[in-house]
Amino acid sequence: MSKKIYFQKTKDGLLRPFSPENADLLKSFKENQILKCVVSGTMKARSVEQNAWAHAMFKVVSENTDDPRLDTPAKVKRHVKMQMKFFEDTVVVQDNKVFFELKSFAFDQMPQNEANLVYTQAKIICADILGVDPEELESKAKELIK
Repeated sequence: MSKKIYFQKTKDGLLRPFSPENADLLKSFKENQILKCVVSGTMKARSVEQNAWAHAMFKVVSENTDDPRLDTPAKVKRHVKMQMKFFEDTVVVQDNKVFFELKSFAFDQMPQNEANLVYTQAKIICADILGVDPEELESKAKELIK
């Protein structure tokens, strides 16, 4: 089994999963299982921080809405992508149904200028869900990652 998981190096030299999504991917491996890794640095810290606050923002939305369709950060993220029409160029046909693949919000999947636009649009959609100012939502999300 092979998974692409991002880690962040701590001050004491340990590695920790970069986001809750990465921690969930790590759970698919057995406890005490030895993992073979090839490690390389990636992107600027600003990209990593931006991605972290976006995921924190999805968490803030999920914890502050009564809508069962948005009760987890993953559901909020999917909803935001759908609202943005953030689809891959390819479609998937399965059981005579057509599905659009959603693009990734991952910081390594788009250049910084595109990420800035995408995350700004996501912030506006999330703020609309809660009925709050986008900057207020961003501030609350950034408090979670301090």
